Amino acid sequence: MKILMVNKFLYPKGGAETYFLKIGSYLEMAGHQVEYFGMYDEKNTVSNSANEYTTNMDFHVTGIKKIIYPIHIIYSLEAKRKIRNVILKFKPDIVHLNNINFQLTPSIIEEIKEHKIPIIQTVHDYQMICPNHLLFDFQTKKTCELCINGRFAPAIL
Repeated sequence: MKILMVNKFLYPKGGAETYFLKIGSYLEMAGHQVEYFGMYDEKNTVSNSANEYTTNMDFHVTGIKKIIYPIHIIYSLEAKRKIRNVILKFKPDIVHLNNINFQLTPSIIEEIKEHKIPIIQTVHDYQMICPNHLLFDFQTKKTCELCINGRFAPAIL
C-alpha cells in the first residue's frame, strides 16, 4: 500500500511528530511505501519523491509576514497546489493526516478528496473541539466540556 503521511513538521520537533515519524517507519517495515508532506525545514528527516514542501511558517516573525499570516492559516493555496503535485507523482492509496492546522490548513483535505483518496486523521489534542485546545476553564481552574456538544464556551486564556 502507498501511504502519504502529512504533518506540518517533518522532523522530531515534539511528541506528535515523534509519533508520526515512528508510525511511518513501522509502516515501511511492514512493507508499505511511505512518503511525507509538510513544511520545508533544514531539519526534515523524511521526504517525498516530488520534492514538494510548503514554505516554512514561523509565527514569531515581524513585518509584512506577520500581517499576512492570518490569511494563510485559514486556507493555503500553496499547500493545496503542492500536495496535488505529491499526489500526482506518488499516487497514494491512503493519506494519514496528523497536525495540519495553521501551516497546512484544511485546503489539503479538499485536494485529497478531489482525488478520491481515503483519509484518516490522528488528532493529538482538543483543538478541533475546543477554542483553547485544552478543555480547561482558566477562571474556575476546572476541566470544561461545554464545547463537546457543539456549544462553544468562551476560551479564556
